[in-house]
Formats: sequence, structure tokens, C-alpha cells
Amino acid sequence: MATTSEARDQAPSTRDRLYGWKSAAPLDRSHIPGTPIELPPGPRTPGLLQTVFVWGYRPQYLPKMHRKFGDTFTLNSAPVGRLVVTRDADAIREIFRTSPDIVHAGEGNSLLRPLVGNNSVLTLDAPEHQPARKRLLPPFHGARIARVVSLMEEATVREVATWPVGEDFPLLERTQALTLDIIVRVVMGVDEPARARRLGDALRGVLGLGVTDMLLWVAPGLHRYWPWRNVIRQLEHADELLYEEIDRRRHDPERASRPDVLSMLVDGDADPAVVRDELVTMLAAGHETTAVGLAWTFELVLRHPEVLARLQSGLDDDRDPYRTAVVKEALRVRPVIYNVARRLMEPRQVDGFSLPAGQFVLPSIGGIQTDPRIWGPHAAEFRPERWEDADVPSHAWIPFGGGTRRCLGALFAQTEMETVVRTVLRHVELRAVGDRSEKQRMHHITVVPARGARVEVTKRLG
Repeated sequence: MATTSEARDQAPSTRDRLYGWKSAAPLDRSHIPGTPIELPPGPRTPGLLQTVFVWGYRPQYLPKMHRKFGDTFTLNSAPVGRLVVTRDADAIREIFRTSPDIVHAGEGNSLLRPLVGNNSVLTLDAPEHQPARKRLLPPFHGARIARVVSLMEEATVREVATWPVGEDFPLLERTQALTLDIIVRVVMGVDEPARARRLGDALRGVLGLGVTDMLLWVAPGLHRYWPWRNVIRQLEHADELLYEEIDRRRHDPERASRPDVLSMLVDGDADPAVVRDELVTMLAAGHETTAVGLAWTFELVLRHPEVLARLQSGLDDDRDPYRTAVVKEALRVRPVIYNVARRLMEPRQVDGFSLPAGQFVLPSIGGIQTDPRIWGPHAAEFRPERWEDADVPSHAWIPFGGGTRRCLGALFAQTEMETVVRTVLRHVELRAVGDRSEKQRMHHITVVPARGARVEVTKRLG
């Protein structure tokens, strides 16, 4: 087996990933035999404007298009062009249930390849995807996650201790710091403060890439020029530190007894380059999304006193079902990711429309999770008690996607969110700042509170 340094030398560099991220899979673009291609209706707005609306105002723009065109419509947005968006429950179930040989999710995530690499479960498709997914299953088993809950609690206590009393601040910035700390210490198992800080700073730089930085995805040749040279340096520096941690763990004599995910990933003949991609995948999928989900949860809870009071009454219960209901309801009414993407490798019928091979289809998480035909007349309202109803339409709750591509870390993320909510409420009293709930705003691919979920600590509880 290659050494860690040899594996790194042989793995694609950051520039290689930038130049090679676009899919070149050959496609049969024929239509369904005997049936003409029939795309759903859609706006006639120029593609440039549609791109601006999709990337800048998705939580407002897609509902508006649903009101105008119905459950399924067609958009034209860079960088992939024509997109078919649907919130139809039957269509979404069919997309999630269809063989992964026919419906590709990896190609829908290809924009992430320069970051997560070619071995990521996010960007792989059949037949490579299933073995990679199977390899990642053990670290996310329920019993394994239960072993690290105390570490999540400790990280939360450390973070909350830094929050100022009597001053308002954007909670999103603090939940981002917390979820990154949990990934560094719990997932990667870096428990030395200096090393944890060094790795956290490097990863924070990677996660802080802006729209201007990501012009590299469109024009990789920009890596020769400032400021994009610095972006490449940041990415390469983060890789160096990750390979150092992988090598350290491979040679750790106490590895078998450690509870962190990295210790399990390096077992056997694991290729360090593959482990690197798996770690960055967990970082990309589990840091920002969980941080945003937590910010939205507190933003909603603090504006509903009756919900807050009931949560507080169950803080002594390790498994309070109402806490679970609160987290699930927050992810329903404020989905962190508004939609997922799938690429059809064969012609398919979607909601009665005949789509060609090669077409990107976007199941709308935000659309189906607030559809009043499914969730009732108060679908848009934050009501955690609805999850106590035996008839809750769980098939329409898809914040982690669905089918064979459902997020591997769903249980980990839910456990982390519930643990953080419980720990925060046991240590501080919070109030939301401002008279109105914060609006939804796009930040890259996530939907965040417009003002960062501003809160104030009014009292410390211990």
C-alpha cells in the first residue's frame, strides 16, 4: 500500500480537479419512443436574469414560478442550462426510487468536485457510488453516533462560554464555528488544541470561498493570477493538513479504541487519497448545512414562546421527542438546501412530461415541504406539534434527500442539532433581536437567515 505522501503525490491536485470537474458522460439524447419531447412550461425571461434569480433569490423565485406554472416548470440557468423543477410528490418519489443507473445524482453535484474530489459519495454515480457509500456507513451507525454525543456537548459548552451577555450578535457565525469544531474534534478526532485550531483555520478558509473565488470553476486558468492564486494555496494548504492527520491516525497504536470517524476510515488498506475525499465530503455536507439548520431552529424557537417553554421543560430528558419534533419542523419550514439535482441518463416521464436523456431535474425540497395540499392550510407555519400526529406526511419531508442517495449523515446531523439545542438552552437564556422573523437569503447553495439569526444572551444559567 502506498504511503500517505505517495498517495498525495499520485492524487489529483487542486488544479487537476478544477480542470476536470465537468462531466463528459456520453448520453443518448433520444426521446421516449413514439412520444415527442415535451418540456414543462416556464418563464421567458432571458437566461441571464433567470440565473440571477435562481442563485440569488431561490426561496422567493421558485415559489413564484410554482404559483404561475404549477408543480413542474422549466428554467434556464447557468452553469448547466435547462432545468426542470418539480414539487409533485409522485414525481419526486419516482425520481428517488428509480435505479441510480438511470438517475444520476453525482452529476447533479459535479460543481462540488473541485473541493470534495473524485472519490466523494456526493459526486460518484453508479456503479462506483454504492461501494463508496457502503464504506461510509459504519461511522454513521446509531451506536457509533451515541458514543460521541458527550463530545458534541463538550464542544457546545466551550462555544457558549464565549458568547457575550447583553450584546446582540449573529448566531449563524457562532453555529458555524461550533459545527466546524465538532467536525475537527469529533469527526476527525483532533484533540490537541493547537492542532485543532490550525486545522480549523485552514478548513474555515476553504469553506469561506466566495462567488468571486468560484470563478475558478468557470475559468480554471485564473489560478495563475491574484487573488485566485491565494485560493489555490488555501485549498492545497488544507489538503496538506488533512494528509498529516490521516498519516498520524494510520500510525496511532490506540486507533481501534478511538470513537472518531477518521479512525474508522483509515482501517484496513484505505487509500489516503480516498480518505481525504471522504473527510472533505463530510466537511462540505455536514458543516454549513448543520450550522444553518441550527441558526434557523433558534430563530424560529425564540419567536415562538410556547415552543421555547415546552423545550425547556424537557431539557432533563435525554430523548425528549418534542425536541426531535422541533428540529424536524425547523428543517421543514426553513430547508437549508432548497432543492437537489438529478440527471436523467435515459428519457423519462416526469409529472406527465416527456423529458430527454441528459435533462437535469430538480426535486424541490422547499416546494413539497410547504405544499398546503400535503401539509394542510397552515403548511408555512412553524408548528412542531404536527409531528405528534400519526398522519404526518413524512414522505414529503426530504431535507436530506431520498432513495439510495439520502444523506448518509442524516442521523448524525439530527443528533448534533438536538444535542446543541439542549445544551445551549441549559446554559443560557436567549432572545431574538428584532420584531420580525428574519427573511430567507441565498448564500451559495444554502438558504440562510438574512441577518444571520441575530440573538442576545440575556442570562447565563451555569
